[in-house]
Amino acid sequence: MIEQQAGRLSRIVEEMFALTRVDMNQLPLEIGELYLDEVIADTTRAACVLAERKGVHLKSQNIQEAPYHGDQRLLRQMISNLLDNAIKFTPQGGTVEVGLHQVNSSYQITVADTGCGISAELQPRIFERFFRADKARLGTGGLGGAGLGLAIARSIAELHHGRLSLQHCGAEGSIFCISLPFREDGKRPNPA
Repeated sequence: MIEQQAGRLSRIVEEMFALTRVDMNQLPLEIGELYLDEVIADTTRAACVLAERKGVHLKSQNIQEAPYHGDQRLLRQMISNLLDNAIKFTPQGGTVEVGLHQVNSSYQITVADTGCGISAELQPRIFERFFRADKARLGTGGLGGAGLGLAIARSIAELHHGRLSLQHCGAEGSIFCISLPFREDGKRPNPA
């Protein structure tokens, strides 16, 4: 238990440092050519361990090749944060599904779950730093996060000139959507 708590505190400190660097425009970006479909596949495979432990089905839609220009490490962290939340708030036997679609001049990454949803009064606050949903939503035995995952994910999307939003939420679950625009040549603009 001490090891679990130490790991949790270490992650919180790392997340706080990351947000501070974003605020000060000091987050080092390592921009390069990549394929979003591969980033999603790798991140989904890594999240399978957590999903299996919890008895949640994790799947991805038939994702097609998606060339992109961005920071692979940060994009992985953004998707991982969304997957972690979706798995955490989905009951045993539920499903988390990741999708990637091209819509007009952007890629849309969706993470949908069959979890407990987020109450309407809490939805406007979910991207706030340190905001945690009510205890009924914390199905983690008191080992929930620090309320930084969605704030970090949104900051990473914005660094890539994109956006992260809660697309749908109800008793049947939630759908988060990341929209990442691409350049006229079909690639994402360089983050500034």
